[in-house]
Amino acid sequence: MSVSVKTGPSRTVVFNGAGAGAGLTSLVALVEDGRVVAEKLMAGRGASEHFAPTIRDLLTQNDWITAPDRVVAVLGPGSFTGLRSSLSLAAGLAAGWNCPTIGVTLGAAIRATLGRPDAVCVNIARRGRVFVDPPHGPVTASQTVDLDPADWVCVTGDAVSEKPDWPCPVLFCEAPTALGIVQAAQSVLPGALMPLYVDPPEAKPPAAGLRPLPL
Repeated sequence: MSVSVKTGPSRTVVFNGAGAGAGLTSLVALVEDGRVVAEKLMAGRGASEHFAPTIRDLLTQNDWITAPDRVVAVLGPGSFTGLRSSLSLAAGLAAGWNCPTIGVTLGAAIRATLGRPDAVCVNIARRGRVFVDPPHGPVTASQTVDLDPADWVCVTGDAVSEKPDWPCPVLFCEAPTALGIVQAAQSVLPGALMPLYVDPPEAKPPAAGLRPLPL
């Protein structure tokens, strides 16, 4: 599918559904020419049901009647439900607007927010387990006790409190800002918004198998 390419002022719709827990780690925002026009921060837990009405209200309240130039979203890792909800909504809106989509990892967005491209980002996966997003290389998951940060320049993310004895400087940043997400997208080519799932889902099929189809 071809997408339109515009010149002049740049308008971006931003989604972050990776957040989990009670902190304000999820967001929807409108950014124009490097300025946040409107933004709604949400608690990660339960945010999935609020993405659609929130973006509708922000677009209406700020008279964004025409299509934006692009949609940028955090791909993960993070909340399974939040990512699935935010990314499917972002992709659907972009298809209707005929504009490109750009996805960034949570770690890349936090590094851009801090202005620290050398930071390793650690985020809570589940109890005793964290996602590790380094400046270079793939995103992985690890037990907190198995982390080996000896060569890390600095560390950040919402899981820094899980380890009391980091051997490197700790930069406190639980979630990226809208401008940080947009900044991280500057070095990424447009593409499909595929969620970054590092760990397999916790839900498993029944041990006895699925029920047979009804007759």
